[in-house]
Amino acid sequence: MIFDSANYHNSYGKTILQEMSISPDFLKWSIELSRSGLFGKLIEISCGLGNNLDDLNEQCTDLWASDYNEEYLKTVASEKTYLSGTILWDIEKPPDFEIQFDSFFCSNVLEHIEDDENAMCNIAKIPNIKKGVIIVPANNHIYSRIDKNLGHYRRYDKKMLLNKLAGAGFKVLEMNSFNKIGTLGWIVQSIILKRDTLGSRNMRVFDKLMPLIRRIDSFVPFPGLSLLAIVKKTS
Repeated sequence: MIFDSANYHNSYGKTILQEMSISPDFLKWSIELSRSGLFGKLIEISCGLGNNLDDLNEQCTDLWASDYNEEYLKTVASEKTYLSGTILWDIEKPPDFEIQFDSFFCSNVLEHIEDDENAMCNIAKIPNIKKGVIIVPANNHIYSRIDKNLGHYRRYDKKMLLNKLAGAGFKVLEMNSFNKIGTLGWIVQSIILKRDTLGSRNMRVFDKLMPLIRRIDSFVPFPGLSLLAIVKKTS
């Protein structure tokens, strides 16, 4: 399966995900940055419990959700009634459906997969897929105990992600890092203070500062905590 249950479902992983949910404006920001890669019939890959779906629904009129976890899909289908449909799919395996899609959104998934290049190749095999968006954690040199607690195999730098996407048959149209202030917080919490989680209080502060963080992000002179690639299928 996509997520390593020994890591992802432990108490630290659950705590971190709960902390991250305190800042829904961050999810909205990431989807706004993805706009040029989202169009037509759109599928979110590994949607989880659907935190991105409301904002994705504002970007298209034909939205589908996929995940390897059948219980997640049941929850999403019952709560997100605007969905056109759901697909049970583990992206460590080639797609076994014939439904065609124009674009895809895959956020914070590939870092959980040991053979991420195989997963990228499987994404490229989605019938009729043309474009899409991939978001991953950036800066492999700050990989830390919090990453381990979340079940991350790696963080990414631009060259690494570019090469892997090219190998899977994607041309990168645009690649940007964002959430640069978040990089500082990550370094302080996970590397300097050696914390096991981000801290709910820290995430509440982060959420309150989000309007300022978004305004100054492009002016901060170091890489962001997340890496976003808008890609086009080449073959």
